[in-house]
Amino acid sequence: MAQSLQDQLRTFDPAKAGTYNPGQVVIFFDHRGFKCEKDQMSRYQSYWLETKYRLGWPSFWYTSDLEPGRLRLVWYTHAGNEGSREFPLHLAYTVKDMYDHLANEGFRPMIIGWSLENPFPMIGGSEPPAPPKMPKVKRATTWSNTSAGHGAGSTPHERVLNIIQAEEEREAKARADLVKAEMVREGLGADIKMAA
Repeated sequence: MAQSLQDQLRTFDPAKAGTYNPGQVVIFFDHRGFKCEKDQMSRYQSYWLETKYRLGWPSFWYTSDLEPGRLRLVWYTHAGNEGSREFPLHLAYTVKDMYDHLANEGFRPMIIGWSLENPFPMIGGSEPPAPPKMPKVKRATTWSNTSAGHGAGSTPHERVLNIIQAEEEREAKARADLVKAEMVREGLGADIKMAA
């Protein structure tokens, strides 16, 4: 009987696990074999790209620089230049959206990753992992910190921003008073009162 993923995680013992095996680098989605009217590649570049597509290879050489737990989005421009970017596994659906957008624009993208870390359920994989949790900001809770102004709901950064905001409001009010006084002195005060 096959264990569920939760049971496997509960009974996991790192001492007996051995080394991690992510499988081999494979192509999850490939759009390199489709030409578009905007392509300006030379005949050699186009043939080279189509050959890799037909063979189902990411490249002619083994891709060993992709870290486990990451996906790589590779695309070829209309001029034949190659671009790539890596993403963590939890952004798998975002990477697929980027892939679809590039394919619709006429570029030739592909998504590569490790065979045993397939985050795409639509092609036989499992749901991507949840994003890592953000660490909580620690706030002071002791009496000495509270009396020093570091109370709950207040960080030093927030207090500095409050001081800056109060100072800017004070300067804006002083400038407005100065403008009113200048206008009254020049005889425009009656016009201001009538407009109000």
